[in-house]
Amino acid sequence: MGIMSWAGLWFGLSIPVIVALYLFKRKYLDTVVPSHFLWNRVLRNIEANRPWQKLQNRLLLWLQLLVAALLVFALMGPYIFVQGGSKHTVIVVDTSASMDAVWTENAEAGAHQVNRLDQVKEQMRSMVDTLGRGSEITLLKLSSQPEVILSRESDRDSWNKAIDGLQVQFGQAAYRESLSLAAALTKEDPDASVVIFSDEQWNERSDDIHFDVPVKVVSTYQEKVSNLAIEQFGVKSGLTDGSQGAVTGVAVARNYGNTTMETTLDLYGDGQLLASKGITIASGQSATVSFEGLAQAEVYRLAVETEDDYAPDNMAFAFLEHGGAPSILLISSGNLFLEKALQLTGSEVTRMDTSASDDDINNDDIPIVPKTKPDIIVVDGKLPSYFAQGEWADLLKKTPLWSLGGDGKEIQLTNGDIKTSTHPVTRYLSIKDSPVASLIDEKIPSWASPIMSIGGIPAMYAGMEEGNARLTFLFELTAGDLPLRPEFPILVNNAVEWLNSGKAAGLGRMNAGAQVEIPVDAEAVEGAWIPVDGYALENGAPSVAAENNGEQISSKQKAPEIPGLWRFELKGIEKAVLSGYYLEVSANRLESNINGEKSLQISGNGANEENAVRTPYSFVYWIALLVLIVILVEWGVYQRGRSI
Repeated sequence: MGIMSWAGLWFGLSIPVIVALYLFKRKYLDTVVPSHFLWNRVLRNIEANRPWQKLQNRLLLWLQLLVAALLVFALMGPYIFVQGGSKHTVIVVDTSASMDAVWTENAEAGAHQVNRLDQVKEQMRSMVDTLGRGSEITLLKLSSQPEVILSRESDRDSWNKAIDGLQVQFGQAAYRESLSLAAALTKEDPDASVVIFSDEQWNERSDDIHFDVPVKVVSTYQEKVSNLAIEQFGVKSGLTDGSQGAVTGVAVARNYGNTTMETTLDLYGDGQLLASKGITIASGQSATVSFEGLAQAEVYRLAVETEDDYAPDNMAFAFLEHGGAPSILLISSGNLFLEKALQLTGSEVTRMDTSASDDDINNDDIPIVPKTKPDIIVVDGKLPSYFAQGEWADLLKKTPLWSLGGDGKEIQLTNGDIKTSTHPVTRYLSIKDSPVASLIDEKIPSWASPIMSIGGIPAMYAGMEEGNARLTFLFELTAGDLPLRPEFPILVNNAVEWLNSGKAAGLGRMNAGAQVEIPVDAEAVEGAWIPVDGYALENGAPSVAAENNGEQISSKQKAPEIPGLWRFELKGIEKAVLSGYYLEVSANRLESNINGEKSLQISGNGANEENAVRTPYSFVYWIALLVLIVILVEWGVYQRGRSI
């Protein structure tokens, strides 16, 4: 029970006043006496007005004291917390990848284990069972984007059905967006409250989102956890002739648990065990492990032998590129930084000088198309006019192309805010401010999408045009300081790897649910994602149909939602099997840190309080009703003359 205002105690001074009135009250005794005693009236009046007489036990006195005490108690505003007292409850349920971690109920007693989301479901069912009649629920799922499952729903069967249907989402989690939506849904709603079910392993700020209503966090976090994650894994062949024993594998493993872990890493090639290495990693530390002399294989799998509390990061896959170093034709008037960065990728770079103007070149001076088709063409600056026709135009159409700068009206940037989309070209980049002052005003083709914007204006876009990769920078390197930045070699390496990905056995690694570019065969009429290995296969993930763009298979596909090794299979007319591509789908790497110790912080009225979800229920009205009843009883007592 609580008190809203202790100032109401001042009105308690009325109680001694009532008692004092009874102490000073004239008291008469009706007595039959002979008439010659009438002279004693004066003496009786003197006795009746004598103060501090003995306080007699009178019912009317006690009733008046009770009324005064009840009124004082009502003025103090007494209340109690009522579970589920709010009419509208907004439930935010965390379904991010870390909710797939094991939750052990009463671990010391060896009780059963479920994942954290299953435990949350039990907690949610227990909470909604306590809600009163007429209560409404809004169920908000925290996943790659906020998703409203129920909106002010009062049907209990619908509540339980929605709770049963919740599943873990392994992609990027929209933490701030979900909280902001919950705050907006309850703004200026005095009958609402918010309950957040989560393991509190959030990778974004939450304390700057203000709530106007009570908020409570129900946590499934456990202090003792174990998780060894494979953060990076790759293979590379040192020879170009496909010799056996020429493959090297490198992996980075990190211990996200709170105890030292000792385990073995097993490396498989096409399902066959190739090597094993034991490792010991302290809590919070990482280790780099190398494997030498591996046999050639199409797909390599690295697995943690010991089971831990979070399975999605216990396996990683890698694909061996074929054909050796890519050959690049650099069409440029001269850019030493770009040429050196391309060479650092291990590529064979051939530069074609375009410093001569179109007026200085006649038909006889047009360069001859190279006999060997390059793997990638890089165009630095404006492309000469003779590339728009003949054999050169045909070569550009059929070859992965990277364009930097070119013709077009320039737009001056008003601010340097950079927004980067998830794409293989932009991975591992941390560009904070704009490298240029202006961008080329160019309409983005329908087959492409922006991968970097500066000041809200597209600066880079990429896509697949007729099965060939296309990458465009809407600025020239010489117009800014990008070549001088430490991120430039990483950016060039990412670009070369992505443009040359068509030669690889796989498409690399992508987060669950992310967009992936796939070179789709023009004859393909049917496609699907098939689980091949890893977490997806172990958990019985179903096949996922490919997305269509009208009557054709789209080159932009959404990666499957469950981590593991998937194969994108294409079929032509009469079910003829066409080219296929492997893709490693991974859970969001930040979710591997299931040992985060920072609790979820919420700002606002009643936030983070133990009783926040319970609503104060006032007794004032019930006390007022009781006072009225007592007054009626008091009036009856007075009417019967029992106060004398």
